[in-house]
Amino acid sequence: MLISNYEQQMVYHCAPTLKGIKAGSMVAMRVSSHKSIEDFFAEYQECFKVHGIEYMKLTEQKQHVLVLIYRPDMLSRMLRRPMAREILGSYGYTVNDSLKAMLNHLQKRIDSCSGFPHEIGLFLGYPPQDVQGFIRHKGHNFLFCGFWKVYANGTAVKRLFRCYNECIHRMCRRLLAGESLQEVIRAA
Repeated sequence: MLISNYEQQMVYHCAPTLKGIKAGSMVAMRVSSHKSIEDFFAEYQECFKVHGIEYMKLTEQKQHVLVLIYRPDMLSRMLRRPMAREILGSYGYTVNDSLKAMLNHLQKRIDSCSGFPHEIGLFLGYPPQDVQGFIRHKGHNFLFCGFWKVYANGTAVKRLFRCYNECIHRMCRRLLAGESLQEVIRAA
């Protein structure tokens, strides 16, 4: 079986979300042709739907499309945490809005920022304490860095990072062994 570059990128960057142990992941997909990405998501739309996975294009450039892969129920719960609501409110989000409305606001923030809006970490399932720490310390003075810069609960987050890494390696091995992305997601 020939593995597409999009399948490889999806598993490498989004495995914990595909498995259901992380609320969201982001992947920059190289555009070989605009239709190629559309075709990829059309092919996997039903598989994603069955497994409670959604996706949203956050921004498009000539060479890349930045895509958020997320689990709506899990992400909604995470964004309702008091500290997450406080952070989002400080960036103009209406925290009582629907998840879709907050995602649309995130898109607008990405388009209007010179880099990434710092609150994006909340949409990627980062703990609010770490997002707040990153904002407060301007990316410095962190305990350690892994999938994100960690400012609190170091021991628990190290275990979580190990879990994410094991998930990525396991799903990549299955894909390289010839299973389709659909089979890998189904087995997750």
